[in-house]
Amino acid sequence: MENTEKNPVMPWIQEIKVPLALISYTYRTIQKRFAKDLAPYHIGWGHFAILMSVYEQEGQSQDSLALSRGFDKTMIAKSVVKLEELGLIYRQTDPVDKRIKRLYPTDKGWALQTELQQTAAGICKILLKDFKDEEAAIALEFLRKMALNASEM
Repeated sequence: MENTEKNPVMPWIQEIKVPLALISYTYRTIQKRFAKDLAPYHIGWGHFAILMSVYEQEGQSQDSLALSRGFDKTMIAKSVVKLEELGLIYRQTDPVDKRIKRLYPTDKGWALQTELQQTAAGICKILLKDFKDEEAAIALEFLRKMALNASEM
């Protein structure tokens, strides 16, 4: 462990008894790291999350993306415009229902996939540093339970 001179927040973290405070701190810290790591691509965390979703399921609609990931529809719409402007995705009108716009990565978007996945993997590696494999699996299950509980709010 780093000493408190190098990491002044460590004593506070060690004293916290409320999961919400630790989750909030972890979230903010991850956001800052993503902002730094994604800056060269001119995208933020929301853009990254949408792009990852489009890689996983090409052709999904903006609405299905919002519903399946818990994103705000307005955030999706603004982020899709930005990703289009950057040439990373494109929208295509559904041939059956003209109201639906389907999302697809462009060649430029696909070219970034590996780098973006490595960015996320690097952050996960830092978060799970010092965890044994079984501890990491247990932590994932606990976080999944928390996320499922949160989805009911």
